[in-house]
Amino acid sequence: MDAQSRIERARIKAFYKLLVDRLGKDGKDAWAERQAAYEARIREKESKFDIRLPVEPQLFTPPEDDIDWYILASHLAFDSPLSDSAYSSRRVYTYAMAIGAVAEELRNVPNVNPVLDKMLANKSKPETQLFELLTAAFYLKNGYEVSFIPENSLTWPDGKKKSPDLLVKLDDEQMYVECKRSNKQTKYSQSEEAAWAEIWAKLSHHMLRAAPWSTVDLTFHSQVAEASAEEVIQITNLALKANGQKVRAGAITGQVSAIDKKRLKLHYRANSVRPNSPQQELLVFGDVDSNEKRSIATVAKRVIWPGTQNNVLNMFIHDVAKCVGAQWRCDHEVSLDSRSKHFKSLVNDGVKQIPPDLPGVVHVLYETRDGIDVEQLRRDKNMFNISDYDASETTVLGVLVHAVNYYPFEDSYEVAETVEYFSRVPDLLSLFRRQRLMISCGGTNEVEDVTHWEQDRAAKSQKSRELMDNPLWERVDE
Repeated sequence: MDAQSRIERARIKAFYKLLVDRLGKDGKDAWAERQAAYEARIREKESKFDIRLPVEPQLFTPPEDDIDWYILASHLAFDSPLSDSAYSSRRVYTYAMAIGAVAEELRNVPNVNPVLDKMLANKSKPETQLFELLTAAFYLKNGYEVSFIPENSLTWPDGKKKSPDLLVKLDDEQMYVECKRSNKQTKYSQSEEAAWAEIWAKLSHHMLRAAPWSTVDLTFHSQVAEASAEEVIQITNLALKANGQKVRAGAITGQVSAIDKKRLKLHYRANSVRPNSPQQELLVFGDVDSNEKRSIATVAKRVIWPGTQNNVLNMFIHDVAKCVGAQWRCDHEVSLDSRSKHFKSLVNDGVKQIPPDLPGVVHVLYETRDGIDVEQLRRDKNMFNISDYDASETTVLGVLVHAVNYYPFEDSYEVAETVEYFSRVPDLLSLFRRQRLMISCGGTNEVEDVTHWEQDRAAKSQKSRELMDNPLWERVDE
């Protein structure tokens, strides 16, 4: 293990220990019981596995609103490489490392235990308390003294009781901090993905029969919920006859490409591959792209569960019978508008939590999960709506909006954060003398005046130009 990996492991394990210790003086026993229950859910799902059917729908997918998954993923990290859910665990590691880097200091922060207890009760979204811990860690790293404020513990001039999340102090200056965590996706995004899942369930079976070893790239020009699986199958069939050219029928555009079957087969003959992983995505699509929505359906010749009976999430495909994939998006104005929700209402809720006796700062965090176009539109909305927000009757100094994305690769991962601020005072970022990125643990490169999705767009454009000049492969059948 190299030096960087040792540091990452130590931080993730510190996060794990912070949570397990808080489960009580017999915390290890308490966690052991919860861990066993969680692993039983995994094994129950996998016990129904049928090798005749596509592998991916049969996998256990860790729910992201379950704090037990955060603990389990941190427990497994580095020590149990066979047990993993790659896309989800890399996201967990991002928060675990940022919080774990100052876990010992967090233990001594006044009133931290009720925050941990509420999160560990697992009765609501753990991201709310995780963001509070993440923000407290951020201020600790910037040299502040930090304390959590008990809920509804401050009496306002009008007699009402409410409170911000943190009180922070640097030198002789104090200020309040309020944390607002946006939902990971809008309800529209969730409903759109559910509509796609119904389509893919039928489309994937059709492609496995009619066009194995191919991927289809689909653009919905009307709302995805308005499209039927039969319409999508029809456009896929038309695209299959078009020899790699784009075709359109009705409100859907499609283009079929060949999977590099020879390359994929050779890889599987030499290696077992975890399904639903960046390695699998690379083999099927030729790249790994966190800004694209992709689905894969694989019929395996053989699957294995390496390791021991103590391992979970350790299913690997050892050889492939056939495989198909799809990449999809929706460019309809209703979809783009509904998915690119701005955060003025969150800002307003945050501002209303800052008492009038001290200055305050509001932090908003969200994940850029809906692609480059949506995030650019969201940014434009935020610029207009939050800039127009009237905070003149408050003591709020400004708002910081933290946008985060994760980039899992076949053997590593990266994370990016874009921070934008809206301020009533000059140079709000001077409050953060040591680091301005909340998810950073030190040594992170900072790039001025460009968002991470703009960087992604530039990288995609460059790659497209390179592919046009030098195609990666042509279809090869055995």
